Amino acid sequence: MERKDVLLYKQYVNLKFAKLHVLSSIFVLFFCYCAAHAQKTENKLTTADQRQIIEILLADKFDGTSETTIYISTANLNKEIQKDFPTLENVKVQFVSEKTAVISEICAYEFGEFQVIDKFVSVSFGNCRDGLAYDFVKSGDRWKSVASTVTRQILY
Repeated sequence: MERKDVLLYKQYVNLKFAKLHVLSSIFVLFFCYCAAHAQKTENKLTTADQRQIIEILLADKFDGTSETTIYISTANLNKEIQKDFPTLENVKVQFVSEKTAVISEICAYEFGEFQVIDKFVSVSFGNCRDGLAYDFVKSGDRWKSVASTVTRQILY
C-alpha cells in the first residue's frame, strides 16, 4: 500500500468516527430535550385539577358544618376557578380579597399555592385560626388526599 492510500484510509476512518460521534451526540441532545419537555408538562397542574382538589378540600372541611356562609380569600385563586367554584350544600361561599379580609377583620379561608412535587400536589388550606397542608396524588382521572399536616392552630 502506498503512503497516499494509507492517508486516504486514515481520513476515511476518522470521518466515519466523527459521523458516529455527531449522530450519537444528536441522539443524546434530542433525548434530553424530550425528557425536559415531558417533565415540564407533567409538573403543570390544570385548572380542572385545581378545581377538583378544591372540591375535595371543601367537602372535607365543611361536610356537616353549621356555618351558613364561609368567606374565601381570592389570594391564589385565578379568575377561572372563581367563576366556576365548587358549591357546597347549604353553605354560601363569599369571596373576599386579601386586603378586604385584613381591613374588615374577616377570618377568611385561604388556599396556599399549589405545589407539584413529582407525582404529588401539596396545598395548604385554612383560616386565621387553623390550617392544614394537604397532599394529593392522582389515581386514574381523580385526585385523592393522601396526607394532611397541621400548619397552624391558634387556640382561644
